[in-house]
Amino acid sequence: MTNPQNTSLKGNILIVDDNPANLDLLSGILSEQGYKVRLMPDGQLALMSVQSTRPDLILLDILMPEMDGYQVCQELKADERTKDIPVIFVSAVHEVFDKVKAFSLGGVDYITKPFEAKEVLARIETQLRISRLSKQLLEQNARLTEQKELLQTIFDHIPVMVTLYDANGRIQLVNLESERVSGWSHAELENIDLVAECFPDPEYRQGVLEHMFAATGKWQDLKARIRDGSYLDTSWANIRLSNGMSIGIGQDISERVAAALRDRKQAQEASLLEERNRMAQEIHDTLAQAFTGIIVHLGTASRKITVDPVAAQEHIKVGRDLARSGLTEARRSVEALRPKLLEDGDLCSALVRLSSQMFFHSSTHTICEVVGEAYPLPQEVENNVLRIGQEALTNAFKYAKASEIRIELVYETTQFILRIKDNGQGFEIDSFSVENGFGLMGMTERADRIGAKLTIQSQPGRGTEVVLLIDRE
Repeated sequence: MTNPQNTSLKGNILIVDDNPANLDLLSGILSEQGYKVRLMPDGQLALMSVQSTRPDLILLDILMPEMDGYQVCQELKADERTKDIPVIFVSAVHEVFDKVKAFSLGGVDYITKPFEAKEVLARIETQLRISRLSKQLLEQNARLTEQKELLQTIFDHIPVMVTLYDANGRIQLVNLESERVSGWSHAELENIDLVAECFPDPEYRQGVLEHMFAATGKWQDLKARIRDGSYLDTSWANIRLSNGMSIGIGQDISERVAAALRDRKQAQEASLLEERNRMAQEIHDTLAQAFTGIIVHLGTASRKITVDPVAAQEHIKVGRDLARSGLTEARRSVEALRPKLLEDGDLCSALVRLSSQMFFHSSTHTICEVVGEAYPLPQEVENNVLRIGQEALTNAFKYAKASEIRIELVYETTQFILRIKDNGQGFEIDSFSVENGFGLMGMTERADRIGAKLTIQSQPGRGTEVVLLIDRE
């Protein structure tokens, strides 16, 4: 069956009547009003015509030979392809019984002969309008059904929990993910108060309801009890609909919470390890280096105690001062305080004081020079620069056997440089490894901590140079 586009905006009308005069009369009335008209003299031809070209409406006579109008209408309504075509009976028969039979077989209207042209046109226009509206309604219903099926598929398979609840917070509908996570089936949910089951504590439940009723769309983390009695970490956002209902969208965030706890624990462990390393470095930079100086001075004092008691007493006094200062610095390190040397002076004076303590009564000459206009460094940076310089001086004191140590602090606009150079015995740089000594490893770690670049240059017989470079940008 074909359904070509109508040449007229008004519609395509099929007239079925065995009386040529009636056909001509109706055809003239309708054609004059802009309808496209087809004429059929009997029922069989009419049925064949409908199969080839579907009309918008049929005007059907009742009293016809071989096949009357009732039979034609019955055939039309029995065919799935033609059952929706509106049929208006047009007949000289005006008994109530005949009219009832016509309507019972599927006719939409009944016009008795003789008729008025205006009445025929009015009834036709009404039925065509109803037919078009019915067709539009069917199409809309089909689209709505398709959309409903699509939404239902999304609703049931979306990987988040979705709930529909009323203005009292009563859950009306949940999706499959909600059933899976909560453990309650849809049938069970019809007989329980889901909010009360998931949040048994009244005070906590009140906060949940306030979040639901506010329906701001913002996410809030909630710990919900599920069917097996365990608690689950969830997060919910709520949206109010125009009909007064609201939608809740929830996620199971148990894995996210567990991951956050793991990350927090790892961060705490890393922080603890960092603090332990800091303490180890501080102990090395304070007590260990103080003990090194004490041992050297007490060894010298023991050798001179019989030959030069005055000099021996001086070495003992220096050793005692080193012990006191080392203990003070150790206590300050435990409390994460600024080194006392920096509180009492600047970086240059602190390094000079350290070198004076180390090389007291030795032939080593120490020179400290400041290049450029000195400016303050951040406290953490300055603390680490002092400790790196202290370690470099200690290594020179213990191993270099130098006659001169030069300390240079260079203050430039874009960078700060600490350079400590001695003219001692030096060593093979290729055999040097920071892992060979805790102090050298600590220097490297401190440099990394403040984003500085540490380089060590040395050659046997030509001394050692330690350079620390810090970019200010």
